[in-house]
Amino acid sequence: MATVAQQLNGGRIEWMLVGSAATALRGAAIIAGDIDIAIRTAGDVTRAAALLLTPAAPQLDEPPDWISTAAEPTLHFGDAGERWTFGRWIVDGVKVELAHIDAPSAAELMIETRAPMVWRVRETLNCHGHPVPTVPIEVQLATMIARHQDARIAATLAALDGTPLNLPLLRRAISDKRSEAPDLTVPESLQHLLAQDQPATD
Repeated sequence: MATVAQQLNGGRIEWMLVGSAATALRGAAIIAGDIDIAIRTAGDVTRAAALLLTPAAPQLDEPPDWISTAAEPTLHFGDAGERWTFGRWIVDGVKVELAHIDAPSAAELMIETRAPMVWRVRETLNCHGHPVPTVPIEVQLATMIARHQDARIAATLAALDGTPLNLPLLRRAISDKRSEAPDLTVPESLQHLLAQDQPATD
């Protein structure tokens, strides 16, 4: 993570750590399978190819289906509802995936990865002295709830160790996530937190 942060920061790429690596960087007791990074613009995904390692061919025992190379730094796929500009690298033996996702339907939603609104509330963490712009934990918790990742929620709350959550942001993120997961059910471990400071109703 420190290597990637140094390269992206040095190249003035506007980025944000998301996914399990973002949760792990906060100290949660989980093992991140890879490093997932959201990139603010499609052009910056291509620019990142000049910063990250782009071998002519992968030198791996079990290479993924596709990785970025100097000849083919990015993939483009999707449709009018969701267009991806995507790159995948292997950095110090770790899979690193960068993506810009243009999803007009998510423009006004506070959801991880695809929504422009999340960029306004990024948090900056630190990895071996390198700043790491990171998705807010409240927005990540909404993703975990939708995916029924109860063990990850428990590990995340344990890592926070009493650090207060931004409850208005958490409520907004859960509400917006329901646009994609209508059956989203908030676990009991979070229900009592969300009930705090709520206005009384008749």
